[in-house]
Amino acid sequence: MNTHQTNYINRSTSSGYSYLGKSDDHRTSLSDVPRLTTISKTIAFRVCRIYRNPAGTRYIRMPDNSTLDKLKQEICIQLDSSMKSTDMTLTIFDEDKCAWIPIDETIADKTIADFQFPSYPIVNIEKREETSRTKLDLTLKLCRRPMNKSDFIYLELYSTITINQLKDEARKRVTTTKTNYLYLWRDENWIKLETDLNDITLAELHIIQYTIISFEPATDLVPGVCGLTNLGNTCFMNSALQCLSNIPELNEKILSFGKEMNAPIIGAYSSLIKTMWLDKCAVTTPSSLLLNIRESLPCFPRYKQHDAQEFMNYFLHLIHQELTNETTLVTQFFLPLPVEDHTKQYNILYLRSNGEQSLESFQSSATTIEELEESFIRHSKLDLFTQRIVVARIINNRIIETYRSYTSINATTKHQLVFIELPEKTVEQKYIEFRFLDRKTLVPFRPPVYIVCPLFDCRYSDISEQIKQIQDHFCAKIGTPLNAVDHIYWTNYEDRSDRIKSEVYKNDPFLFMHHIAIEMDSLWIEKYQNYYNFDRSTHKPSLTNLLADFFREEQLDGDYYCSKCLTLQKAKQKADLVLPLPHVLIIQLKRFTYEAHSDKKINTYIDFPLKDLDLTPYVIQNSETKKNISALYDLVAVSNHTGTLFGGHYTTYAKNHRNHTWYCFNDEIIREITNERDVITENAYILVYTKRFVE
Repeated sequence: MNTHQTNYINRSTSSGYSYLGKSDDHRTSLSDVPRLTTISKTIAFRVCRIYRNPAGTRYIRMPDNSTLDKLKQEICIQLDSSMKSTDMTLTIFDEDKCAWIPIDETIADKTIADFQFPSYPIVNIEKREETSRTKLDLTLKLCRRPMNKSDFIYLELYSTITINQLKDEARKRVTTTKTNYLYLWRDENWIKLETDLNDITLAELHIIQYTIISFEPATDLVPGVCGLTNLGNTCFMNSALQCLSNIPELNEKILSFGKEMNAPIIGAYSSLIKTMWLDKCAVTTPSSLLLNIRESLPCFPRYKQHDAQEFMNYFLHLIHQELTNETTLVTQFFLPLPVEDHTKQYNILYLRSNGEQSLESFQSSATTIEELEESFIRHSKLDLFTQRIVVARIINNRIIETYRSYTSINATTKHQLVFIELPEKTVEQKYIEFRFLDRKTLVPFRPPVYIVCPLFDCRYSDISEQIKQIQDHFCAKIGTPLNAVDHIYWTNYEDRSDRIKSEVYKNDPFLFMHHIAIEMDSLWIEKYQNYYNFDRSTHKPSLTNLLADFFREEQLDGDYYCSKCLTLQKAKQKADLVLPLPHVLIIQLKRFTYEAHSDKKINTYIDFPLKDLDLTPYVIQNSETKKNISALYDLVAVSNHTGTLFGGHYTTYAKNHRNHTWYCFNDEIIREITNERDVITENAYILVYTKRFVE
């Protein structure tokens, strides 16, 4: 930590807030670099085909007198992008800082030559966010490690966010999730922002471009929550090591080996585990281990992407080789499970504005949300356009997010997709949400729909017919009396609610109405949910189904010679687990089809349990001790892969056994996972389970 004096900012200044001054470390943006030549030439851009993945790029050559708009148009053409050029921005990879820097587009007529890009610049396409704010207008430097000004990442923000919002955003990017205080580097000092400034905006505090910020040095770093530096396309290794690092029994065994052993890989791995778990480091570099592995495994050359499961298998094999016959490592078992391509099958919950629901099953080869909507309309033979369908991700009957028409299907969670029909509206009307709540708990019991109301001066008469249609829907489906569906409330933007009564609000306007909700008793809710008993999980592939298929008895084709009856007979085959069961179960979800000239990857969502994976049904039947065995396994880590066979990126979700918290490890960047169900995604590639021991 820097030893300079630490200053403090609080609300005690006479002007209300302190002026923080101008930074001497102002960073010149790419657009500020003067043009060095006027000679026209061609510049070759390396454009990422996979989001921010320099390993898979496409060369696009442009005259240096072209503008950024023309470059973006050419990118759309050559990459066959579903995103319009006006909906994207560009970032360039700074190899010195290992950071993606936004390219300034404020001057429309500035040419490519004016930017003086480096040779063969690596460029990435970013989706332009639609927001009430005009643009991301502030870039800060966030220290990866507390108070380390030379090791930072860029943080693009709005100057209108508060200090508390800045902390939340920064915690998503660095490890220090427990610290309360944020520091600014000004006038050769770290300035502490007191917590009473949490609700003050960055603009009000006059925080300027490229200010260096840092969390306070954490004295409570969690053991094992340690990032690994990417040494050049080594995300596959980092992901595998993070998975293995979160197997407590394996760590205990590795750390028990003495330095006197002639085992360079075990020694290097033991040092790495010690650094990650005993030294409480935020980030470390596995370079020593990598050098030892490459000496023993020439099949892993430098700076090339590899398969994480293949690396994990080879790595554990090397450790066993070094152990010889002296001792036994924790027993583990690799289980490869084929995954079928269910990506073309969709089971979409469709919600009409009058309350009607239906589950629509259809097939589609869509790559974007708009194409999926068109397939759905053709299948359902609906007389409407895609503009009248909202595609949303719904969890627990709440809209988590809505998707734009150009959103890639791979960026969605298929089994959580819901199509919501929009009523017709005029330019003088708007859509508002109509929610369905349990009267006692105020918890939604079904997904919402949308109704229309005037932009201004909305009255009961403007929405009464739509409300009546929803009430009639309940009466028709489950026979509710009218007084069971007349508890209807409107809520304004200040979250203040009032009951809607036709005789009272007939002529009064609903000022600043945000949404409407109908509240019902649990008796009618239970009947309604039984009526619409859509079990979308039956259409969702699961790990349990994959295991059952893997261990199922199968009839073999042809005849086989029987050594007992000495004749040709029909034969069957079946796989079983034998006792004792391994301490660690490593399951590979085989998502790649190894075909010539194909980089196809199977992105089928597979549901898998976070705990209580029971292997008892797959233990060999004639085992005498089958009834007394412990066959329950709990998930400790998931290796995720995004991209294709020829280019992609690995990350890891792992559960820390010290504080029982899930973390996402993306090389050096770590974030805490607050909802453990977020661990289950369509990107899951390797599942690591550990056996639960019964005392």
